Amino acid sequence: MSSGMPSYDRVCFPLADPQRRLLDRLGACADPSAYVSFLAHHVRGPLDLPRLRRAVDALTARHEPLRTAFPADEDGTVRRQCVEEPDAMPWELTVFDTPPVPAGPPLPRSDEDTLLRNFARRPFDLVRGPLARVLVVRRAAEDHLVVLAVHLLAADGWSLRILLDELGEYYADAGRATALLPPLAIQYADWAHWQAGRAARPESPLPRIPARPADGPGRRLRTAPVPVPAAGRLARQERVPLFTVLLTAFVLAARGPAASRVLVDVPVSGRDHPQLGVLAGYFIRLHRLDVSLPDAITFRQAVRRVQGAWAEAEETDAASSRLAHPPTGTGPAGDPAPAAGGVPLFSYRARDVQPRLRLEGCSVTEAPWLHDAAKVDLGLITDRVGDAVHPVLEFRPSVVPERAADRLGRSFAVLLDKAAADPDETVDPLAAGAP
Repeated sequence: MSSGMPSYDRVCFPLADPQRRLLDRLGACADPSAYVSFLAHHVRGPLDLPRLRRAVDALTARHEPLRTAFPADEDGTVRRQCVEEPDAMPWELTVFDTPPVPAGPPLPRSDEDTLLRNFARRPFDLVRGPLARVLVVRRAAEDHLVVLAVHLLAADGWSLRILLDELGEYYADAGRATALLPPLAIQYADWAHWQAGRAARPESPLPRIPARPADGPGRRLRTAPVPVPAAGRLARQERVPLFTVLLTAFVLAARGPAASRVLVDVPVSGRDHPQLGVLAGYFIRLHRLDVSLPDAITFRQAVRRVQGAWAEAEETDAASSRLAHPPTGTGPAGDPAPAAGGVPLFSYRARDVQPRLRLEGCSVTEAPWLHDAAKVDLGLITDRVGDAVHPVLEFRPSVVPERAADRLGRSFAVLLDKAAADPDETVDPLAAGAP
């Protein structure tokens, strides 16, 4: 992929393969808000709303996916995407004053939670766009809750880090940000065309995911943080990333009591060229691991089998996609991609790829609000914070009972603890088995 792109339609162009698969999943989803990323931040200090508006507008002008719509053909199928001019598709920025004017008691927290739930549940219009919006809840003169909502079609988890970093630059000084941020050599449209051109028969439609009944509503639950220093020591001994040790604990937790083979889906960034690292968009694809785990196996032996399965999954992915460059890095970053039914998903996000919002003159911290929706039947999403990972269980009660999902989360933590105590002790499949 080069910056000297050939001439082609960069206003309306075909879907990229990850977008097509995501849209197929959306068609069977009972709760479309499950495919929206919500970033909530507590902002203390003199938040300047006009500056925030200008920063959002500058970000929209820079990244085309933030002003892209997905019109449907006459048969209702979405086959293309269209980029609008920045002025034609501004983000919605809503400010809600919780204390009565001019003064009064703040909004009860239960009412604020209702406000956030209503904000999260309001669907995006894929046909008209935009696929991002901002809610600012003004609790007091210098106390705000800022929630950014972005649809996965416009930005995956890797993109969120880019967007928040650049939003902070534009908020501080739009002129300075323009000088610091070099013009983007390519946009998502260039990658979508490049991807279509590398197919053996680009005129042929890509295979569609088989239809399935509409999904039931999902749940997302935070579980207790899990310390990882001991897991890190085992990773160093085995010369593998920490991600591999965490994935091993998940694989062992996900196997049934009598199962000798486990399938697990893992999202990877899909950014297989250096130029894609600065783009917003949806690039995520899945690696499917097929791991053989005999009953009499130690955690250390399981780590080696998982590492081998991961290498095989990468080779399979590279061969099937005919990539010029294999996926970089062993620990994927980003929001979970839609998994096929019945296969649990594991996602890990390291500290250096987590999105962080910085607003000049303000103190900004992540707000402990979690939108209760699920993209997958069963999954565990882990964020590295300090010396621990903070897991979030994601599941659909119509497919996986809450007690079974909870057991998976507890087994994951127990297995990591046992691995720290003695990685060469045989893992008891009955004690570690998940639902």
